[in-house]
Amino acid sequence: MMPMQRRHSWPRLSRTLLPAVTMAVLLGLGSPVGASSASSSSVALRIADYAVATATHDNPAHVVTAADLSNAAGITAVNNTNLFLLINVGDVFGFSRLVLFFQEKPFVDICLNLPDTVGGTPKIIPCPRQARGLWDTHGGALAVSNRAIAAAAATGHAVSGADVVAAAKVYHLTLRRKPIFLAGQGGKVEFTTPVEMGLNTKFTVDTCVQLPKTAYGIPIWVPC
Repeated sequence: MMPMQRRHSWPRLSRTLLPAVTMAVLLGLGSPVGASSASSSSVALRIADYAVATATHDNPAHVVTAADLSNAAGITAVNNTNLFLLINVGDVFGFSRLVLFFQEKPFVDICLNLPDTVGGTPKIIPCPRQARGLWDTHGGALAVSNRAIAAAAATGHAVSGADVVAAAKVYHLTLRRKPIFLAGQGGKVEFTTPVEMGLNTKFTVDTCVQLPKTAYGIPIWVPC
């Protein structure tokens, strides 16, 4: 299951989709170590264990899902340090069992790998930089796509590749190649975005969006 329509935002740190050539990813910038980090990890594991228990005690029992985890994270008695569920199960292509919790005070990210077997054990893992880069950049790609669709609809036609090019210029996002599909054809476009993660880590994230054939359609984040 790949619930791609869910959208998350940062608590009090929500980034609006402003024009930007480089997306600065906050992972790894000043995350504390020691007691506070260990405590947050313990809470993250408690949430994950509760979600696994929910799935295991269901009839029939099933592998833990995004719904199970969202439910567990919303229970104050379980999530007693107010961890924010930023990436849920199935949210990021290529990282189907990844979960990422964020805590604002103290600033810390905690990543877990959720089991793909019934009753399996969740494990704390290093946060994959590519997954975080994909999550932080896909919103911009969808915003450009929606702007292109709306602009095309305002002139009475479905989105074309030229509409996407024009919208990408407004947001200062880079297309890997110029899309050439005509209105009514639909097509997949690929954005490429430089990402800075910490002081010395830079890499590029490619994000693909499927544009609709119909006017007023909905763009869909898809694998590249």
